[in-house]
Amino acid sequence: MISLLLDSSNTLLVVGLAKDNKIIDKTIYKAWQKQSEFMILEIEKILKNNDIDPKTIEEIIVSKGPGSYTGVRIALTITKIYGYALNIPVYAVSSLQMLLKKDETSICLMNARRQRSYFGVYKNDEVIEEDKVLTNEEVKKYIKEHPSYKVMGEVEYLGLKEEESDILENMLLLRDDKTKVENILTLKAVYLKD
Repeated sequence: MISLLLDSSNTLLVVGLAKDNKIIDKTIYKAWQKQSEFMILEIEKILKNNDIDPKTIEEIIVSKGPGSYTGVRIALTITKIYGYALNIPVYAVSSLQMLLKKDETSICLMNARRQRSYFGVYKNDEVIEEDKVLTNEEVKKYIKEHPSYKVMGEVEYLGLKEEESDILENMLLLRDDKTKVENILTLKAVYLKD
């Protein structure tokens, strides 16, 4: 089973390739507001480097948001095109949930700008707090009230130290019946902000 994994929801450009549920290659780097320029090129490069014909991709796992308005749409649009053209299963996972620390209760965060954060709390595939937007002050209060929870994501904007997530492994972990897209044509981004 060849799986393509894509994320462009925040500052990173993420392209992963898995074979039989194991990551075999990946490209991850900061590309804030440049994902649209590089994502297709990185997909082509990773497939070529692993001698994989794009027509042999058997599923795609993509982040659906929340995150950057344009960023979220880049990976989703590419996924919709590939998924529809190849007629393969697509799985859409939360951009926050894929930041979790495996086997630990994780507060997952992204900068939503204007003193706000995208916020969700998870333990593996269990959702403890649904994805939402909170003020940064509300987030700091929640963190203080839950000192045993891991704080994950790009959190320097809160004055916190960033701990790295295994985004691609988490995307594979979250691929299940709950995240399977029934109709590729109705796949939509999750923005949360008005």
